[in-house]
Order: sequence, then structure tokens, then C-alpha cells
Amino acid sequence: MPKILLAEDSDIIARIIVHKLEKENYSIFRLSTGEKVYETALSLNPDLLILDLLLPIRNGITILRDLKSNPVTTNIPVIIFTTNNNEEMLQSAIKLGAVDYILKPFSTSELTAKVKKHTNF
Repeated sequence: MPKILLAEDSDIIARIIVHKLEKENYSIFRLSTGEKVYETALSLNPDLLILDLLLPIRNGITILRDLKSNPVTTNIPVIIFTTNNNEEMLQSAIKLGAVDYILKPFSTSELTAKVKKHTNF
């Protein structure tokens, strides 16, 4: 079962994502702040990280930069998840190594398609 690390501070959004992806046979590990995302990615070695850019404590760009600069975590695909449709910020995330992004509000079919694409599952 592919492992997905979900870093999302909204309980409602996280419940929707967890429910949808568990139905698709993914194992979901959720964090609600950015504080331990990097450390959890190191220990869990997920098949994919869904990363909100605007997390409390540590923001998604900082986390992404740290993940992509470490040889142990650099190959973990990261999908950015954000309400911010600022093209500059999204392009910065892609340049840092994110494989894709999803804008909130989102459709669960888009979420599932992108997760499948980047986990090859």
C-alpha cells in the first residue's frame, strides 16, 4: 500500500483527502503543522507528500527546500496544496522540486488523478 504524508492544517480538508485516498488504497499519515514534516518524511520515506504551503510553525516552501536539499528525501514527489494561486509562488515551488500543485478549492477527482500519476499506483 503506497504511503502518503499529508501536511494540511485544515481538519475538514484533511478528512476529505484522507477519506478519498484511503478508499483508493493509500495509507495516509497526516500532520497539521509544518513543525515535524521534514523529520517525518525522513523516517517514513513516503511515496508522496501532499504539502500545504501555508502551514503553521514552518511554511511549505521552507520544508520543500529542506527536503530537496537532502539526498535521502530529494526523490520524494511533492504535490503543493494551496489556496494561493500566485503564479510566481507556484513556479518557485516547481523550481524547488515540487512535481505538481493543486489549488483549493479542489476536486477529489483532480486529487486522485494527480496522486495516481505521481505514485504510479
